[in-house]
Amino acid sequence: MPKVDLSIITISYNTRQILLDCLNSIIKNTKGLTYEIIVVSTGSNDGSLEMIRDFATQNSQVILVDAKENIGFGRGNNLGAIKAKGKYLLFLNSDTLIFDNALKKAVEIVRKHPKIGAYSCRLLNADRSFQPSGGHFPTFGSLIAWQLFIDDLPLIGDLIPSFHPKQSQYDKNQKMDWVTGAFIMVKKSVFDSVGGFDKTIFMYTEEMELCYRLAKIGYSTFYTNSPAIIHLGGASGGSYLALTEEIKNMLYFWRKHMPSWQLPMVKIFFWIGSLLRLLIFGIIKGDAKARRAYFHALGFIF
Repeated sequence: MPKVDLSIITISYNTRQILLDCLNSIIKNTKGLTYEIIVVSTGSNDGSLEMIRDFATQNSQVILVDAKENIGFGRGNNLGAIKAKGKYLLFLNSDTLIFDNALKKAVEIVRKHPKIGAYSCRLLNADRSFQPSGGHFPTFGSLIAWQLFIDDLPLIGDLIPSFHPKQSQYDKNQKMDWVTGAFIMVKKSVFDSVGGFDKTIFMYTEEMELCYRLAKIGYSTFYTNSPAIIHLGGASGGSYLALTEEIKNMLYFWRKHMPSWQLPMVKIFFWIGSLLRLLIFGIIKGDAKARRAYFHALGFIF
């Protein structure tokens, strides 16, 4: 059996055409690299499963794993990783497009730096404008600044290691605390050694939690502003879900990894932050999704 450099793992959930575009972009724009594409189907009802089966019959490097139901991002990727034969794993969102042989370039970067635990490249919107792709681990202080909008203030905000950094911080190659799950590459042996993604987290913040565990055993997370890929964003999950799940999973992260005495205060500041966002974005600015999300958050934080 030929050696596989890269196992590309993507989750399929009701994104039939977007997934097809993603698969075609990988095959068309990946040269000089031995790879396999593992598509984990998680209970789609839009014809995705049949499309993947047909696609796999025409492209031998495509492998279908049918999970039968929506088991979430982390568990779905873990299932794909079990089947993977590659030295490196790439967890890639279905709403991405590959160009300019980005995957080969990414593998070469990771191969040169054995202490990289997780890696991500530059993400672009559909119009090729910049898209954030990582951040800093949360701390008690940075969470307060985030929830009270302090990290958005001029000058002061630049001094705070925000969970969501400003655009200027992505303009150079650098170590980061965590990178987004839309494109995250990990050496398979390292991924397996930490037990993969936390299966408790259904979706959102699971990549940050993984990077945190990698950091605890001495592996750094790295970001480069080249190569780049397109990430359409929002195609496989709505903003309402993203807002509420991020808060739920941040509270879970605090219970799992941070000092227990901080959790009651963390809940208070998340509640205050959600109330402020409900008033500003949901009511004053009239954003219906924000209003629904933050009203829901106020009910489950405590």
